[in-house]
Amino acid sequence: MASSDLGGAGMADEVRGEGTAAGGAVRVTVGAGGRIDELHLEPRLLGSGVAAIADAIREAVNAAHDDAARKPDGAMQAFETELDRLSDGFERAIEKVTKNLAEAQKRLEQ
Repeated sequence: MASSDLGGAGMADEVRGEGTAAGGAVRVTVGAGGRIDELHLEPRLLGSGVAAIADAIREAVNAAHDDAARKPDGAMQAFETELDRLSDGFERAIEKVTKNLAEAQKRLEQ
């Protein structure tokens, strides 16, 4: 019996999570909104019984959700990059203002 693959490709920048169970006999990939993008079942699992298969699928899906939750999404990464850039610019501006104020104070004291 051949293995089963269900699912399709998602957006390239979308957060995806991957999970496995039953020693790799079940592999799941989740994408946007927690939807299952891919589900792979090894034929060796089919003799395990319905309850064991259901447990393995649940475990793999939960692991995939946990994996996705640990990854920042593309929008958040872009936001953090922009925030870092703005923060660096702000720090340079504050240093320049502080330097200019110190120079102006010295001139006033002369």
